[in-house]
Amino acid sequence: MNKTHRYSLLAAGLFAATPQWAAAHGGTHDVTAVAHLSYSEAYSEKLKKGQEVGTELLVLDGHFEFNEHVGMADITPETTWSAVVQGQTLATGTLGDATKKKFGAKGGMAVINVPGGGTLKFTWNAKAIMLKLKWTGQPALARLYQDQTTSIDLPQFPVDIAIGSLHGYFNVPVTGQAKAKTKNGTVLSKIALKGSANSAGLDMLDRDGDGSTADVDCNDFAPTVHPGAAEATLDGVDSNCDGRDSGVAEVVETFKNPGTYSSPVINFKISSPPGPGTPVYGPPRDFSGYNKSYSLAIGKTSYYDPTTGIKWNDDTITPVSDGQDIWRGWTHTGKWSFFNGNAGDKITLSVQRDAQEASLRGAHPGFILFWRPEGGPLFWAGTQDLDEGQTALPADSDTVIGHVIVQHADWTVQGLPAKADHTAPAGVDPELYPMKTDSYTMYYVDSGYDADKYEASKKLIMHPTAFKGMALNDGTAGAFSKSITLPKTGYYMLYTGNVLEVDDWGIGADGKLATTGEVWEVPAKGAWVNITISKP
Repeated sequence: MNKTHRYSLLAAGLFAATPQWAAAHGGTHDVTAVAHLSYSEAYSEKLKKGQEVGTELLVLDGHFEFNEHVGMADITPETTWSAVVQGQTLATGTLGDATKKKFGAKGGMAVINVPGGGTLKFTWNAKAIMLKLKWTGQPALARLYQDQTTSIDLPQFPVDIAIGSLHGYFNVPVTGQAKAKTKNGTVLSKIALKGSANSAGLDMLDRDGDGSTADVDCNDFAPTVHPGAAEATLDGVDSNCDGRDSGVAEVVETFKNPGTYSSPVINFKISSPPGPGTPVYGPPRDFSGYNKSYSLAIGKTSYYDPTTGIKWNDDTITPVSDGQDIWRGWTHTGKWSFFNGNAGDKITLSVQRDAQEASLRGAHPGFILFWRPEGGPLFWAGTQDLDEGQTALPADSDTVIGHVIVQHADWTVQGLPAKADHTAPAGVDPELYPMKTDSYTMYYVDSGYDADKYEASKKLIMHPTAFKGMALNDGTAGAFSKSITLPKTGYYMLYTGNVLEVDDWGIGADGKLATTGEVWEVPAKGAWVNITISKP
């Protein structure tokens, strides 16, 4: 995504649940600073014209010493900073966001207006950098003691401050007093809190006890989140702290020029008659709303890589956890469909051959389902195969960048012509699902293929591990059915194709697919299949 600087103020529900992004500090920080932090909070309520009004003043006063790793020269307008309280980002930005700033040879200062009410002032010299945050937003710790009369003694209140690569982790012991009184039938609170602490350091700080210290743990308040944790795909949590919400590998490719990718245009609303050089589009393939069926001609082979052999293995690929390579499939001989779904929807995908071709042997329909955070349709002018004389894509078109797709991985193509309107729909977190204006990403959701009545003496035109663990068996060759729970709300793209069964196959000297012996009974055009997406 584009580099932006944003402020995120402490929400009212700060302590109600552990947030999915505990410390938005932009990654691992190299240096634990010798640092001191003072904390104070004053909150009071009064009646004004009969209405209850609360006022807040929270002050964080910090001092970070420079060292042999970080000095004054490292403090620039691009230096990032963040303040995190109880694992929730209070505010974040860069020093260059300041309304008043000075970056000099002997020191400097930056004064930043914090949205929601308040100011943050940084000052620095050759020895240290100081900060003072005065915030008049919603109550932070004080909200826990509203409407109470009690003494407050909290042994550890976590406050973490990052300034560039300087990072201070503070477990602040907070003391104070809360008082409540009733006026005109309304309970009013007055709360005063204060505390101070030195940085706790990283060699000992593991707040959630999951074995990962706070410098590498992207949520040190959740024991199920840490580097190496199991990742549940697209559940809204970066469980393994790799910056992505995905349990599969990611393939990243770079678009170099308009000739690099010859990208098919997919029109979901119109049909096109089959013929030489003419793609078979129709009938319409919008499954939104579910309980819809379409019949499509699926090519003879859809799952193999015809240009680089049986696998794709280059330095753009992040290996999957079992060490296998990422396998690809040919897109033009399969068919794409789409639908808009909601998180938690339980759907059933059923694919079976048309009645007149139900008895054909040797072809096994399969599918891959992707979720795309950008929504759709989505296309870039100048990167697609357009018909002669065509200058614009139909309104209900979409594109697949490139001729091959990954079969069990996320897929990002970057470096496309920039799109100004290429933004995340409401509810999509661009931190977990990065989407640059020049990139196209599809997140893997599920896949599988019909494996019924496969004869071991034959071979599938697909490496044996390409769909590892994804064979579907229901006793009927040429058909499968699978129930899927959608992980996210938004736009889904469904690819349906064939895995062909032959006597033998391999990759010729030219790097292309070669078959020997009998190709089982599938016509050259492939087979018609009926596709249904239903919602129980």
